[in-house]
Amino acid sequence: MKNILGLDLGTNSIGWALIQYKSEEQKPDTKLGSRIIPMTQDVLGKFDS
Repeated sequence: MKNILGLDLGTNSIGWALIQYKSEEQKPDTKLGSRIIPMTQDVLGKFDS
């Protein structure tokens, strides 16, 4: 079995994908998701400075 994990780490979001190969004959299982972190304008202003 072969696993591949991909991560996308941003300033307001985190994304991930997991691909699992069980065998070469079968299609891989794919799982993915994301998490968005809401920020208000005052927090974004402080983050930029």
